[in-house]
Amino acid sequence: MAAWLYFSKDYSAGLRKRRVSQVGQKLVTMRTRIKEFRAKHNFTQEKLADMVGVRRETIIFLEQGKYNPSLKLAYNVAKALKTTIDEIFIFDD
Repeated sequence: MAAWLYFSKDYSAGLRKRRVSQVGQKLVTMRTRIKEFRAKHNFTQEKLADMVGVRRETIIFLEQGKYNPSLKLAYNVAKALKTTIDEIFIFDD
């Protein structure tokens, strides 16, 4: 069966959420803190994109929760922002 995606915004925390589910599986929510970490390092979306080898639009979609990154991209983003994957991409069960 195909997976479905639902996007919402957690206004209280200012974090984007992505809910991913497959038939017969538990609903999982993923939040991203890229924008927060990017601001700490004074990186523009374009600078971060150049650092990890993607287009600026990819960073925008990651921040908005509209793109599910590969493990390699998640690792590269975390490394560029001097943190860990689980600090940037938070999965709530």
